[in-house]
Amino acid sequence: MASRQHNAQFHKSKTLDNKYMLGDEIGKGAYGRVYKGLDLENGDFVAIKQVSLENIPQEDLNIIMQEIDLLKNLNHKNIVKYLGSLKTKSHLHIILEYVENGSLANIIKPNKFGPIPESLVALYIAQVLEGLVYLHEQGVIHRDIKGANILSTKEVNGCILFPSFFLCFNH
Repeated sequence: MASRQHNAQFHKSKTLDNKYMLGDEIGKGAYGRVYKGLDLENGDFVAIKQVSLENIPQEDLNIIMQEIDLLKNLNHKNIVKYLGSLKTKSHLHIILEYVENGSLANIIKPNKFGPIPESLVALYIAQVLEGLVYLHEQGVIHRDIKGANILSTKEVNGCILFPSFFLCFNH
């Protein structure tokens, strides 16, 4: 009985609102962790950014909520897509498009691929700039462009920008 109860609690803690299942941690930032998730309705993989609400000032939470409202309206091939959010007593979960190849920062690590050819760097930079132009047209400045926030897609030479909370804003 105790074993069955423990398994039910474990499963319950790994499921969000019976809609998403939390998988492995795939990233970590100043304000939260990012997990690979599974959409239980359609079987798609998603990225779930989990922000702890325990020690976060109300002002910072307001900024995050403003950024979620901003993300809802962004739609560009080089910007990670916002899919929704869920709030529990202890965490805010932001559901985003899952980008399968991960960040450029991880790809260029010596134990992965190491340095990439200049021609590929040029393609990535062009795509990042396309995403930045779009953001600027929307009145948004990213302010944290780095390898960890540039994600590589399975599409031919595809890359997209990952939103960094507290760092994007309307100007």
